[in-house]
Amino acid sequence: MNTVRVRNMVLGDGIPKICVPVIAHTYEELVRALDAVKKTSFDLVEFRADFYFQEEAPALEAVRRAVSEKPVLYTIRTKEEGGEIEISDQDYRKRNLQAARFADLVDLQHGRLHAGGHTLLTGRNLIAELHEAGMKVILSWHDFERTPEKKEIVRKMTAMQETDCDITKAAFMPRSRQDVCELLSASVRMLEEKADRPFITMSMGSIGRLSRVACAFTGSCISFGTAEGTSAPGQISADRLRGLFGELQAL
Repeated sequence: MNTVRVRNMVLGDGIPKICVPVIAHTYEELVRALDAVKKTSFDLVEFRADFYFQEEAPALEAVRRAVSEKPVLYTIRTKEEGGEIEISDQDYRKRNLQAARFADLVDLQHGRLHAGGHTLLTGRNLIAELHEAGMKVILSWHDFERTPEKKEIVRKMTAMQETDCDITKAAFMPRSRQDVCELLSASVRMLEEKADRPFITMSMGSIGRLSRVACAFTGSCISFGTAEGTSAPGQISADRLRGLFGELQAL
């Protein structure tokens, strides 16, 4: 598996990196959220643009200042994949490209792209445009209703690697413990047989919390932990994650 370097961080090597989402509707809320982030243990932060209601550039600049040389991940999660906004393909492309001024990575929804990474609206290769702007690209697949079977997860994540994305990501809602096991088993299959680049997998909700720690065993390169607000159900605090990863290493 190839690794991905973002600033001084290497993904796909060693224990999972801890990403803390920044959730805020206004600049004032953002400042408070960033104060909380700086007091916790993290490797990178995620700016959730779909939650933010005001002008983005000052917000992203504030995030960049707050985290110094640590990487910033920019994410617009639309309602079709559990996010907060509806947005046209044109605006989706524009905002992701504009984020390159301050962010290092971007999370693109697989459902927004054609095979090969082309936008639904323009037919241009958005992934290539983001690479030209200096960004690394996470290509994500979310399902907040169910967990697919292992073979479907592996098949689609493998197909996602046929794009030029840097990291693949899959997150599902479990209805049972068996669903969590299905996701973990698919992750191990990716790690041992299929993955040619770093990947992220998680099972959401309270049932799926185990996956956010077990990722240190199943190969996921990032686990999302909280400082204050959560961006997905079942997230664990970043400080607790750091401690649990340390305990696993000590076994």
